[in-house]
Amino acid sequence: MQRICVDLKEFKSIREQGGVYVDKTQYIYDIFGGGTYFFLARPRRFGKSLLCTTLAELFEGNRELFKGLWIDNSDWKWTKHPVIRLDMSKAAAKTGTVETVRQGIINMLINNAEKHGITDLEKNTPSLMFEQLIKKAHKTTGNKVVVTIDEYDKPLLDVIDNPSQNAEIHKELSDFYSQLKPAEDNLRCVLITGVFKFTQTSIFSGLNNLNDITFSPKAGELLGYTEQEIKTFFAEHLNALAIKHELPVEEMMSTLRKKYNGYRFGIDIGINKLSPGVYNPYALNYVFTEQQLLAKWFASGSPTAMLKQLSTEGFSGFDAKRLHVEFNTLNTSCSPADITPISMLYYAGYMTMHDCYVDKDGEEPIAIIKLDFPSSEVRDAFAKNLLPELLHKSADQISQLAVRIKDIFRAQKIEKLQNVLNDLLSTATYEVFCRPYDSEPKENLYQIAFHCLFITANFRTVMEDTTNEGRIDITVELPDIVYLFELKMNRPATDAIQQIKDTEYPRKFKLTQKKVYGIGLSISSENRKITELVYEIL
Repeated sequence: MQRICVDLKEFKSIREQGGVYVDKTQYIYDIFGGGTYFFLARPRRFGKSLLCTTLAELFEGNRELFKGLWIDNSDWKWTKHPVIRLDMSKAAAKTGTVETVRQGIINMLINNAEKHGITDLEKNTPSLMFEQLIKKAHKTTGNKVVVTIDEYDKPLLDVIDNPSQNAEIHKELSDFYSQLKPAEDNLRCVLITGVFKFTQTSIFSGLNNLNDITFSPKAGELLGYTEQEIKTFFAEHLNALAIKHELPVEEMMSTLRKKYNGYRFGIDIGINKLSPGVYNPYALNYVFTEQQLLAKWFASGSPTAMLKQLSTEGFSGFDAKRLHVEFNTLNTSCSPADITPISMLYYAGYMTMHDCYVDKDGEEPIAIIKLDFPSSEVRDAFAKNLLPELLHKSADQISQLAVRIKDIFRAQKIEKLQNVLNDLLSTATYEVFCRPYDSEPKENLYQIAFHCLFITANFRTVMEDTTNEGRIDITVELPDIVYLFELKMNRPATDAIQQIKDTEYPRKFKLTQKKVYGIGLSISSENRKITELVYEIL
């Protein structure tokens, strides 16, 4: 079988070693064939670096590397442009100081100058050196310059929890990136990639013509693997995996779909349509290399800092109702200091666009995006890592509670559920559910905690499950049973059951022929636990 280069992000190395390369050159042609300034935000390990190196080899005119790919048979002009490649992870603020970032950038500029035979680059500030390098590279070769800036936001993210250092580095980067605008006459193409979208803040204030393709339908499948690409480029690996699991290929594909597919990056607001789902390439590369259904993406960079920040805030920022967000809110850039938990989760790849619809209740129609976990891999790993942080329990304690939940749901012993859920809440401090400190506990935080526990128990669980009459707080679906949960703070559990009936939530599952339970929970803000549980078969 053809080698999968899981550890390589250089296009040239992958091609020269005969590794699998999922051909994205038609997307590259369509997007970067015209225009100059481009910005793209995508989660970590999603192929941004490979895109930058592919673009570099393409604009350097190294056609031999593209033999057999779509673009080799196109009308692409194989002009040899000088390419300046900057990987800002090499300027990461490891010491937390702006001097570290500055020196890292200077070192990269010197290396790029030497690559192009430029020996008279004056050592100055990074911004002035950048200006010189672009002009000299253009003059030396006679062709316009291509610039790729990968992980532009890495130096900022390294000190996101230190406002003063973040502000210093922000200014340094802003001065540096500002040199791209006046250099327009010397530039053929600029691609800036990163995880978060700080593009319209002062860091890129001069680039008012920056083409942000983060949500562009044309770029929706630029990174990540489509299902057809998996079947085309990983056919042998897919067949081998199916044989190992003693499944037909289509059933094996269905298993992969449930576990790894689901990222949607492009949206056409005009017709209110999302781009097709794509698979996380890092995760799939390991699945096919190891021939195992591994959870490598989450494990490769567990969001410890993010989980701690969310639990420190009492997780109030992760309001279930905020999973339905205005597209403009999601699309609007922010400063590192102002990023919300929901935006953090979306751009970091732990949530994705799941659906879109138009809210016509106001004066103007508003495009609404429903967010959800992109795949069961991310959903399960996130829930299992979140609950220990949120509720101050060990992973082993959570696992034991999950086993009890499994037994209750499968045996339909709903009367035992209240004790298990209260055991879940028993170690959670007042601060977890009360932010700010003088506020009352919020219903949605209990909703999140229960939702995560049900996920940990490996049940299909949906929070804020939409129907034509409203949203079900939590839905848990088994092969032959559906449990509909409605939570009420300081109100009778019977009120919750009545709401389930009045809004006809069970109708959504009528055609499934499954038994439907309505479960009402009454939560006391004073005791911070469930004081009443009522259920009915509906």
